[in-house]
Amino acid sequence: MSYIVISSFENVATGDLQSQGEAIAVFPSEAPARTHFAARASALAAAVRTARESDANATFISWLVILHMPLEVASAEEALEDLELIIEETDTVDDPFGELVVDYQGRRYAPDAGTEYPRKDALQVLEAWLT
Repeated sequence: MSYIVISSFENVATGDLQSQGEAIAVFPSEAPARTHFAARASALAAAVRTARESDANATFISWLVILHMPLEVASAEEALEDLELIIEETDTVDDPFGELVVDYQGRRYAPDAGTEYPRKDALQVLEAWLT
């Protein structure tokens, strides 16, 4: 089975801050997906610090998720297509990704403090992006 790591980093006022190709990575097993997840979490934390230096009054959101794909996927495009099908076929409207989620981490960085960014909110953003 394949695993994918999807990340998001945005300025709430202006949108996505990730470079092309950073948002999705595909792995053949869980171990390299977890390694990438940890590295990406560190990279996002550093990106938030840098962005905060440029815009001290902005609010940023970053999140990462590891998904266990039910079928083997070879590319990010194929993973996205499969996720889109999962959303279309699922009976659970509130959480179409359900048991596919292996790990999640998310933060909302306001000018005065950071808080956890709920998994449900991140997955709703992902669902909207896919549909």
